[in-house]
Amino acid sequence: MSKNILLVDDNQKIRELFTSYLELKDFNVDSLDSGVEVMNKIESNDYDIVLLDMAMPQVSGFEVLVKMNEKQFDMNKVIVLTAADLSDEEKEKIKSFQIRAFLEKPAELSTIMGLIGS
Repeated sequence: MSKNILLVDDNQKIRELFTSYLELKDFNVDSLDSGVEVMNKIESNDYDIVLLDMAMPQVSGFEVLVKMNEKQFDMNKVIVLTAADLSDEEKEKIKSFQIRAFLEKPAELSTIMGLIGS
């Protein structure tokens, strides 16, 4: 049975690359270009993993983490991928949500795949 993944990133090229790669590996992938619809998606779908960018327009990845935590979403399903230049304090705040992983772009696909499979 393949895993269901939600990819949230405002960069179209990154979404296309990850979606193509993950689908080739037999994952089911939904993607969003902002954090606006994330809560609707996770409430109506059973995702095994959420790949989440931090720096997005309208609703940031951090705001999404706060909402997910409030709704008692399993935060161990969240992998944060960000190119944003975050302070050590911001990184610690993100990690305090007890997410599966925090990775800075560019991240190795093998590392991401290992986290998805674990």
